[in-house]
This record gives sequence, C-alpha cells and structure tokens, in this order.
Amino acid sequence: MDIDINQMEEKWIKYWDENDIYRFEPDERSRVFAIDTPPPTVSGKMHMGHSFSYPHIDFIARYKRMRGYHVFFPWGFDDNGLPTERYVEKETGVKPNENNVEEFIRLCKDLSEASEKSLLEGWKRIGMSCYFKDYYVTSSPESIRISQSMFLDLVKKGRVYRDLAPSIRCPTCKTSISQIEMKDQEMHTKLVYINFNVEGKPLTIATTRPEMLGSCVAVFVNPQDARYSQIIGREATVPIFDRRVKIMADDTVDMNFGTGAEMVCTFGDQNDLDLWKKYNLPLRMSIDKDGRMTDEAGPLKGMTIGDARKKIVELLKEQGYVVKEESIKHSVNTHERCGTPIEIFIEKQWFIKYLDMKDAFIDNGRRIEWIPDYMRVRYENWVNGLKWDWLISRQRYYGVPFPVWYCADCGNTIYADEKDLPVDPRIQKPSKKCDKCGSTNLVPERDVMDTWATSSLTPRIALTHFGYFDRYYPEDLRGQGHDIISFWAFTTIARSKMHDDKIPWYKIMISGNVYDMYGEKMSKSKGNIVDIYTVIEKYGADALRFWASTVSQGDDIRIKDQDFTRGRRTVIKMYNAKKLIDILKGQRTVRIFDDVKNPVNRWILTEESKILETLTEYMENYEVAKARTALDTFFWNVFCDNYLEMIKPIVQRSSESGNYEEMDETLYTASKVMLDVAKAYAPIMPFISEEIYQTMDFPGRKISVHVDSWPEEKRRYSDADEVSYLVSVIDAVRSAKSNAKVSIGTRVKKATISGKRQTVEKYRDLIAAMLRIDDVEIFDGDTVAATVFP
Repeated sequence: MDIDINQMEEKWIKYWDENDIYRFEPDERSRVFAIDTPPPTVSGKMHMGHSFSYPHIDFIARYKRMRGYHVFFPWGFDDNGLPTERYVEKETGVKPNENNVEEFIRLCKDLSEASEKSLLEGWKRIGMSCYFKDYYVTSSPESIRISQSMFLDLVKKGRVYRDLAPSIRCPTCKTSISQIEMKDQEMHTKLVYINFNVEGKPLTIATTRPEMLGSCVAVFVNPQDARYSQIIGREATVPIFDRRVKIMADDTVDMNFGTGAEMVCTFGDQNDLDLWKKYNLPLRMSIDKDGRMTDEAGPLKGMTIGDARKKIVELLKEQGYVVKEESIKHSVNTHERCGTPIEIFIEKQWFIKYLDMKDAFIDNGRRIEWIPDYMRVRYENWVNGLKWDWLISRQRYYGVPFPVWYCADCGNTIYADEKDLPVDPRIQKPSKKCDKCGSTNLVPERDVMDTWATSSLTPRIALTHFGYFDRYYPEDLRGQGHDIISFWAFTTIARSKMHDDKIPWYKIMISGNVYDMYGEKMSKSKGNIVDIYTVIEKYGADALRFWASTVSQGDDIRIKDQDFTRGRRTVIKMYNAKKLIDILKGQRTVRIFDDVKNPVNRWILTEESKILETLTEYMENYEVAKARTALDTFFWNVFCDNYLEMIKPIVQRSSESGNYEEMDETLYTASKVMLDVAKAYAPIMPFISEEIYQTMDFPGRKISVHVDSWPEEKRRYSDADEVSYLVSVIDAVRSAKSNAKVSIGTRVKKATISGKRQTVEKYRDLIAAMLRIDDVEIFDGDTVAATVFP
C-alpha cells in the first residue's frame, strides 16, 4: 500500500474548504433539504459519542445532496448556560458572583470563542459536511434576541408566569433546575429505622433522609394497613425536635417499604411534595438553597447535607431512638449535569405553563416520522410522566437574561419592548417607566434562562441566522441521541407547538450511545474513554465513520477495533482496486459505451443495476447500516474478487489480439463501476471516495464527488445469468484449491470441473487464465464441483 490515509484525508478537508463544496444555495422549498443540526456545547473535548452520532446525520446530508437537493446543513455551538459556566470555572478558577457579572460574562465569551475554534477542526476532521464558515452560537446577540422575543411571545399568550412555588434545586450548582434535567441514579445508602412516640408507645418509621427530621410535618400510613388503623388521626412526637405531627392515611403509601409508616418532610422527595400539596400541610424548610441546614434543623444548623445526616444519626443513637440501620440501593433523583441528588425548595421562579398541553404535545409527536419508530414511545412516556411546569429561571450568570424589571414601589413586572431586544437588565438601565405607577425605580431580574429554553429554538435560530425561517420551516430532519429525547426533542416540539402551532421538522432520526468493548458506558470516572484523535491517527476518519455505520438508527454501539480495521481495509481495497484499473488501462483514454457486448461486462452492469436499486431503497428509508453492508458485499465479493479478476485475462487477450474495441469496452465498464462504487461509498466514507473520484479518468466529473449525482445504472442484460453461473464455478475451483492446501494465486497442473458442460466450456480459457490452471477438464454434472491437482 502506498497511500498515507491521514495525509489524504487532510488534503481533501482543505480542498472542500477552499472550494466551498458545502455552501448552501437557497432554492424553492421542494428542492431544499433542511437539517436541524445538534449544536454541541463548548465545555469539553470531542468524544466517541460525537464521532458516532454526528456522522449518522452527515450520511443523510451527503446522500440528499447527491440526490439533487440543496442541503441546508448549518453548524452551531450551544455556548451559554451552566455547561459553559462550569467549563470556565474549571479552566480559570474564577467563580461568578454579583460583583463580577460583566467580567465573568466576558471571560465566558472569550473562552467559548477559543474552544469553538479548536472544536471546529475536530468536526471537520471526522468529515462533517456542514457549512463551517458561518456558524451560529446560542450566546450571540441574535440568538439572545430570538430567545427573549419568544419569551415575550409566551408572556402574551399567557404561557409564562412567575410564582413562589416548589422548585427542583441542585445544591452543587446552586441553581434551580427543571424536571427535564433530572436523572434517576441508583445509589447505596442507609435506611434508618427511628422510633417516634405515639401516646407513650413507639411508632417506627424508616427513612433514608434522617437529616430532614426538623422538616417533618406529618406521618403517613396506608389506610389498608391493619397495623396502623387504630392510630390514624392521632399525633406522633418527632424525636430530638419534640414536635407533634398528625398521623394521616393515603393510598400511595407503600406498605412493603420499611415499616409501612413514613414521615413526610418539606421536602425530602417528590412524594413528600405530592402529599404536602394534596393535604395542604405546613411548610418547614430545613435546607437552604445552597445546601446548608437552616434554623429548622436545630442542632444541625449550618451543616452540609452529608454531615447533617451523620450527625443526626449519632444524636438519635445516643438518645435511643434508632432501632436499626439497613444498607440499601435505591433510585435517587439527581442533577444530570453533576450527579448531585436534587433538593426541593420554595422560591420565586419563572415557569412555562404546559402541563395542560400534554395531549397536544403527543399529537405533534405523532405527526413527526420517528426513525426508528419505537423511539416515539419514549417521547410519549416522558410527556405522560410530566408533573411540573417547565421551570426556566436559573440562579446563574452566563445565560440569556430575562427581559424583565420589577417596580420597587408597587411590585409591578415590566417587560422590555420587542424593538429594544436584546437587553441585559443586570447591566442596562430600562428605557421605560413602570406602566402601573409611573415610577422609574426599577430593579432588574438577575436570574437567567435555562439553556434549554434557548436550545429548544435551534430551528428558528439557525434558519433566522441565514434569513430562511419563513422559507424552510418546518425543517426536514432532526438528528440526535436517544438520551436527550426528554431534553432537546421534547422541548423543541413543545416550543414549536406553543409559538407556531407547527411541528419543527418532518422527521427525527435517533442514534444510540457508545459503550466500550465490554459493554460499559464510557465515562471519565471509569477510565474507559477512547480518544477519537488516537483512533483517527491509527485508522483514519473514514474507518471511524465506517464503524459508526455498523448499527441501525437507535441502536447502541460498542468500541471494536475490528470494525475500525474493516473500515481501514475497505479504504485500502478501494485505493488498490482503482490502481489495478489504472494499470490495466495504461495510456488509453476511457471511451463511453451505451451498450456492451462482452458477457462479463454485461453481467457486472446487471449486478450493479441491482445493487444500486437496493442501496437507494435503503438510503431513502434511512437504513444506512443495511446499505453499507450490501455495498460491501458487492464491492468486495462481486466487483473485486470476481469481476476485476475476470477482466485481467480479457484485457490481456484483447491487447495481444488487437481487439481494442473489446479492451476499451472492458476498461469503460471497470472504470464506470469503480466510479459508481466511489459515489455509493461517498456519504459514509467521503475521503477515499473523493480520492478515487478525483483521480478517475472518466468524462463528466464535477468539482467534487459530493456535489455529483447519486450513481445510477439501468442496464440489465438477460444473459447475465450465464456469468453468474460462471462465478459459482470459479468459487468451486477456489474451494478446491483451498481444500488442496494451495493458495488461490498458485498455479496448478490440472483441474476437473463438473457442471453445465456447454457453459463452462465457453469460458474454459478465462477460467484457466484467471485461476492459473495449466489444463482444465470439463464433465457434465447436475451440480457444480471441482478438483485440482497441484
């Protein structure tokens, strides 16, 4: 092999960039294929998940481009919100606070821009065909204007409200979060059995949150639980705190967990909140918004949650209240961003009201084609499980500001005018007075919006960035992972319904997760992260993309060196196949033949016609893995192993006999099929496809294979079956050589072949030359069989 794969790939990246190969040219809607591309965050390096899921979208983008569509395939970065803040804190050590808002925002912008430039090269390196020269970012003034404008649109529609209400809070990130940012995580903990006192008798409850005793407002049992029927309605005394709470009954209490009696605290978990709301119970908050114990926690005041849990158990044991402890593993709601168990807190927050729209969201989801279809069920399960309106305010600094001030005199809420957007009330003074009392004493809203409140608008942001929103919305395709169906898919569908009463795209294509070779999900903590640049350096980006095409949409994938090896071998095989054709062609120029006469050429064109029909059907149905597998079989087995080996003696014979018509016809056919193979591989392995395409001596080539048309071959010959039979004879002789412990390329003295004698006789010379046999003896037989004599 004399091809430097990495050098070749880098050459074509530069070529595509210099020649604007992927520039979008607007056209009428029916000729445009618009894609909503996932904007990655700038808070880390590219990983194998990126090199798996993003090529899935690129496979379709490249295919549609070759089908004649003008493909709108933008690039963007999601560079606002908590992920960016945490990245900046980690890189610089600077913590944001109320006194350095402007400085911290500038720092976030500077680091984001630097990270974006670095990351951009990575996505180019894996062969993405987005238009990278003009990309959007979610922190730009344009994106902020759109996000704020859509917030005001929801205000007008009565879909936004601010209220003192329970909210989900992350003590580590020190901000409220929404239900979509929660993740169930199995954790080991202690189930502590504690005695309460009921009129001088013990009542044992079991809890995983003993530090919440100061917030206990009731004890609940199941009304069907005979053990407790006599004490329902009485009062129990909370140990340590010596506070009396009512014993109540509710059907939701699990009689089989612990003792069947549970304390309700404000708030230990979602169940506590549900019962608190249902029975209008008192409010006692023993944990503050920063994760520290409050006055309500008594002797635990000022402690962290973890320290408080240890301390309260010590105190309970000292006073004889602990019956026993059990080690258990249970599911805990955590913040997906940092893994910290969430707390429920009461504070004023901004919400988008949408629980009343569940049916509408499900209906919109069903109007979209899901690839694969079963992923729609995950979406619907999420919608049906919603319990909270969407909490969109965050107590952070680098995000889209709410375009809101409050009147310090009358408490009125003042919204910015549309014409003044974008605005940052924390930095800019309002251009208006209170529309209720006329006061100019206005204070800014200091919270920022949830990053998903902006990311959910990516179709609008990307299309508006280029001036195409009114022309190409809804878009044709969204590609994303199944792990963010409840994040990005749901919020985008919800916002599109609320703002425009439309679906955001006609199709959504879902990819899976990446696992290591042992089936473990990759993570830094497990130490099983695979660096994509190491893979590319060893195998090449085409091989990486080949690996990504080995599973169907929605399926998870494992890291397998053999898949990378197969991809690299295919690159080399394509290069060598084209090189062989060049050697056979010599100095001759390829002539175009509308019809071919040699049976071997008629056969390969017939086989190509069949495979291209199959490939097109698979690609139209987004079944890329099936398409690539079928193409592999045709290229390796049909084209290389058989056709190219057959034409070697044909070209030699034609050259020796002076039959240049047959020679040119064969060289045309070989070149034509090789070119079509390169085109068919182009969506999956764009680099080697471009290399083959650009070095083919074939009329009518365009500036790039990626703007040429998808391959077609309509010629099918009725006598092609004869050569198909010949292939079975060739396979039989190869097997006979293998059984005789003789390599395929080794010359043998004799071979006997049984089968259709007349057909085999017709190709005697071809068989002998191709398989290096001195003497061929042919017999009639019902089945094909062969024996060789070294």
